Amino acid sequence: MHHVSDLLRTPAGRRLTLVAGPWDARPVDSVILVDEMRELESAARGALAILSRHAMHGAGVLEALAVAGRRELAAIVVPGPSGTSPDIVGTARRAGVALLTGASDQPLSETVLGLSAVLRADPSLLLRRTRDAIEGLGAIEGAGEDDILRAASGAIGVEYGVAEVAGPSANSAVIRVDGRPDGYVCWDGEDPAAAIVAGVVATTLGRVRASARAAEGAREQAVLALLRVGVKEVRTAARRARHEGVPVEGWHVAVFLRDPASPAGPAETTTRRVRKAVATAPWGEDLAGSPVVTRWQDGILVLFTTDERAVADLPNDAWPRLTAGIGTCQPGPDGLRRTASQARAAAGRAAAGEVARFDRLGAYAILAELGGSDSALVAARDMLAPLDGLGVLADHAVPTLKAYLDSWGSRTRAAELLNLHPNAVAHRIRRISEVLGADLSDPQTRFALHVACHVVLDRECLPGTTDAISSL
Repeated sequence: MHHVSDLLRTPAGRRLTLVAGPWDARPVDSVILVDEMRELESAARGALAILSRHAMHGAGVLEALAVAGRRELAAIVVPGPSGTSPDIVGTARRAGVALLTGASDQPLSETVLGLSAVLRADPSLLLRRTRDAIEGLGAIEGAGEDDILRAASGAIGVEYGVAEVAGPSANSAVIRVDGRPDGYVCWDGEDPAAAIVAGVVATTLGRVRASARAAEGAREQAVLALLRVGVKEVRTAARRARHEGVPVEGWHVAVFLRDPASPAGPAETTTRRVRKAVATAPWGEDLAGSPVVTRWQDGILVLFTTDERAVADLPNDAWPRLTAGIGTCQPGPDGLRRTASQARAAAGRAAAGEVARFDRLGAYAILAELGGSDSALVAARDMLAPLDGLGVLADHAVPTLKAYLDSWGSRTRAAELLNLHPNAVAHRIRRISEVLGADLSDPQTRFALHVACHVVLDRECLPGTTDAISSL
């Protein structure tokens, strides 16, 4: 623990002169440079404040002593030389603040750095600063990352920041979430207390992130459950989603994303990239909570919700290198399910790397709405159920039938779509028509089967996977 008298005996303090006030009334906890008087008014207790000529411009020594006394500073250093008066001596004594003057030819930065180095080398001060900072972090348990960094920076006197990758010359402490590195707490300088507290900050941020991700994971699972259930279970699923923090009663807009480079489903790196983009994008202040981002079927679902029907027009360039579909704004739990289905249908009509909006699909929007109902799905499954008896061909039957009908009965064109030989297509279609007992030359039969294929392929995935049947 250092007092003003101790600092005056160090090489950095020998050119300072005590003019008035006690030199041992308070221990010196920190050294700061003050360039404006308002900075003195926010100085920490126990600081030794070195005032520049700019700070003293328009303010007198008496005013500076009065402010320092209110803030319980240990000392102030004014540009020297400085005269004394009974008022100055009396004010410094009553305030308990040492008034020092500095040599006019000594740079202020040298004085600040020199005295700060002395304080950092004091073991008792190091222990006290570290303890106070750690206790301060404990007092704000549950705060966000910015508040934690701000509190730690203020307590120690260094600027803490967070980076994904630690710089080669920066001090850093690793943040771990569930045992895995998840970024770094970085700071400048060689303060031992800063290094100790940085480790505590990193641990605290790791807990905050783990808690936030657990809560977000619960929200995602609740949304997925709401999307999977039948009509009769919507109310129960909505209640669970509401309990997990999903604002199901709001107005929803869904975005469905596919990665053209990964038709079977997005890679984990793509999902992380989307999460980061959504978390950092300036979506505005109308959202009722943070957007939900989750893997769904063969893509990534992003769900935006507002309290009122005021969702801004989502920009087309928000999803670089991904194929995107955007649903319409819909209210409540049923609306959440509907806009998600719309977004996936729109993504299915979008060119690779482009954006399609459901309200601009024209006739395809009608088909998607028709296939979005549970009754349509049940009817489509029943119509196509006999295909399950085709053995090894069963998994390929619906995509083959759809490609054939999409091609107006052209085996050659269907073969191109399926990357098969035309004879193979002819064989599959013959088996399919036989097991269905369907006359594919009948217009109504063709239309019904075509709609059924659309409904099943748009709504279903392969058992136990997130890969769409249509990806076969």
